[in-house]
Amino acid sequence: MVPAGLACFDFDWSLIDTDSDRFVIEYLSPVLRHKLDTSPMQWTDLQNECLKEYHDQGGSGQKIRESLTKIPLDSKMIQACQLLHSKGWVLAIISDANQVYIEGILEHYGIKNLFSAIITNPAFWDVQDRLHIQRLIPADGTPHGCPTGVCSLNICKGQEVDKLLLNLNSGTTGSTVIASLDKAAAPLRMLYVGDGRNDYCPALRMNSSEDIYFVRKGRSLEKYLNKAESPEIQKAILSRIVYWDRAGEILSELQSTL
Repeated sequence: MVPAGLACFDFDWSLIDTDSDRFVIEYLSPVLRHKLDTSPMQWTDLQNECLKEYHDQGGSGQKIRESLTKIPLDSKMIQACQLLHSKGWVLAIISDANQVYIEGILEHYGIKNLFSAIITNPAFWDVQDRLHIQRLIPADGTPHGCPTGVCSLNICKGQEVDKLLLNLNSGTTGSTVIASLDKAAAPLRMLYVGDGRNDYCPALRMNSSEDIYFVRKGRSLEKYLNKAESPEIQKAILSRIVYWDRAGEILSELQSTL
């Protein structure tokens, strides 16, 4: 069956109601939490360094796993994901968090099976039960070269959306095999849920007012889109923009439009 659309979610402050990196470190050690605001280190590298210090100080992997069960995820957001899945949409997460956190949280809430792809920073447990986090694009890797200037060094979310669309056209998304799209058919509907400046680039891949760009209120993405000195930023968005604060607003919008 041809998918009804592609729904992409950022993770922190988009799918979930917090920043998972900050939440976990604060849960583990307030001292290390302070380091997040003072160190000049690249963000993903800093997460890995904090987890190394935590482990070296005798911290347990079990407490990290425990912290993931405390992350807030609105039940209405879960319902929105379930609705999209039931209507035949392909769901994907594109995030600057990491694989262990995202999968752990989704498994805790019982919705990991709804997502066909999770694109994020790799993470793994070693034999000492120490969690390692790596950049999706390594420091010595080929830069993504995104021209928008708002993407993180280690991920261009727009380019990741391009790959998802290419995979949909070839019939695969991650390990999930789906029907190939008829290139002569109408363009695939899309929606994107985000909150940060690096969630701007993916929206440039949406080409219709039938697509929906869910922008969280009060976060850096809303401020970026509405910069008075740069009106062309929002003019480049061809999809319908829906500003939201609570997950129930997304659910209501989907219930009325799907």
